[in-house]
Amino acid sequence: MKNISNQSKGAIGEYIVLSRLLLLGYDAAIANFTVNNVSGYDIFCRNNKTGMIRTIQVKTTTGGAFHVGMSHAPFFDKEGKVDMVQGRRFVESKIDSPWIFVDVSGTELQPVFRFFILSRKQIIDLILTSEEWYLTGYQRNKHLSKSGNILIPRPWLEGAGVKASSKHIEFVNPLASVRLEDEWDNIWKD
Repeated sequence: MKNISNQSKGAIGEYIVLSRLLLLGYDAAIANFTVNNVSGYDIFCRNNKTGMIRTIQVKTTTGGAFHVGMSHAPFFDKEGKVDMVQGRRFVESKIDSPWIFVDVSGTELQPVFRFFILSRKQIIDLILTSEEWYLTGYQRNKHLSKSGNILIPRPWLEGAGVKASSKHIEFVNPLASVRLEDEWDNIWKD
């Protein structure tokens, strides 16, 4: 795929998710009415059978790794030490809805979309487990940048972990035994 702007990539993901939700029989609408995004969610969705309403965050990539819109900084205390309790509070305050990850491959005329749907609890667990591994499981020779972005590689959404090496401990994926691809019912789980 040609290089497309992050803004266009995000819009593509939101609209393809919206289309899928409508095809599944849900009432859904894009929350972003202007160029500026609504903080924390992209789509409103209503389950017509139960009446339940959810907001949904959509993350889209063409490169195999998803930016979650957070840095490592909230996981450090004032002295620069890793503080997972503080990090947990931050992540839980920022994530209040399920997330749908859209992986786009193929070509402009023949795009291929894959959807990974995580409940609020699942995305929080994945971010916290990966951050603990990344921040405490590595042997680093240089200082870690607190401003670095938190990323979720697509293989982690497929259940993969990371084997231990001489540089880091093993990353055990908390969602390894859970199917996430096309699991649209995860929208309605806590």
